Amino acid sequence: MYDLIVKGGEIIDPALGIHDKRDIGISQGKIIALEHDIAANEAKNIIDAKGKIVTPGLIDSHSHVADGIITIGVSPDECGVFSGVTTVCDAGSTGCANFMSFRKYVIPRAKTDIFCFLNLCSTGLTVIPEIWSWNTIDPEATIKVIEENRDIIKGIKLRATGALVKNLGSETVKTAKGIASEVNLPLMIHLGIDPEENVPENVVNSFTREMLSLLDQGDILTHIYTWKKGGVIGRDGGLLPGLKEAIQRGVILDVAYAKTHFSIEITRIGLEQGVLPTTVSTDLTAMNINDSVYSLPVTMSKLLALGFNMDQLITMTTINPAKMLKEEHHRGTLRAGMSADISILELAEGDFLFANGKIGQTFTGKSMIVPRLTLKSGVEIETKPRFD
Repeated sequence: MYDLIVKGGEIIDPALGIHDKRDIGISQGKIIALEHDIAANEAKNIIDAKGKIVTPGLIDSHSHVADGIITIGVSPDECGVFSGVTTVCDAGSTGCANFMSFRKYVIPRAKTDIFCFLNLCSTGLTVIPEIWSWNTIDPEATIKVIEENRDIIKGIKLRATGALVKNLGSETVKTAKGIASEVNLPLMIHLGIDPEENVPENVVNSFTREMLSLLDQGDILTHIYTWKKGGVIGRDGGLLPGLKEAIQRGVILDVAYAKTHFSIEITRIGLEQGVLPTTVSTDLTAMNINDSVYSLPVTMSKLLALGFNMDQLITMTTINPAKMLKEEHHRGTLRAGMSADISILELAEGDFLFANGKIGQTFTGKSMIVPRLTLKSGVEIETKPRFD
């Protein structure tokens, strides 16, 4: 006897190579069975998923959920379980000086599972830009906090802003990479310098080329399709020297849509050049959760409009980010024995207007991925879908 059966849904689980109608049997918060037909009388409760897409719990690998600690922080559950997402990774909201506040006051209150990349800046994103001098970095304290919180901290985050490039240069990347290597965790680097940051193009390109040469397997480039200076895909159709080699070394490419970083033109150029993302994420903040990015399912819908298919998108939001976080044995698939973290989605058809990364620019799509129900360890959580 199962506690719950999710019945009749179209299962998409790239980790298991399944795209088929199946039933999921759940007991004590775990997935027990994934079969073509489980008799309804074998369960205490039934969720009718007919006409829905059922996936492993979605993972947003780049968000900012230090709500109440930084001004741009958002509620983990608003971009998590209420949006059909069961796991979020905070990308550098806090550093070694304020991480424990995040751990003590934010993480325990959330229904959504939370991991993070620790900002190289000691105080994280309390001030932006956060790194403008060496006084903002404390390598010893950073290592200490990581060693004491390895269950939550999955890597180091460095934002390559104009202030960092001008004042500290590539030595910052070497410092971050040194810390990451010492603790055996990946380094995530934010690409894209805002236009108002007055940094010469040649200085930015030199920095970015050297940065690429320092990255290894498992390191992450986030905002891969940015249109701003410091990106790795040019508006002229060229790729920055070293990008292909970095990809061949196993560097992970992350979308991190954000409010102003994504460009459909750069995306199309990248795809033509074979630059395909490894993970799809949102970079959700208080500045974009209600007006341009909204949620991971909306972000996936935008990429669906640009030619990605559902199997690709589910791969990039389940098993790939699980592997990035070294959590593939605990999440990212519907394999028997896993926690029953499940997203139940619906593909709505219509005319949808999506925000491009440049303010004021838009594009259209014919489909919207709508979260209809989230299961977190087998517990049903009603969603609050957001639309463009």
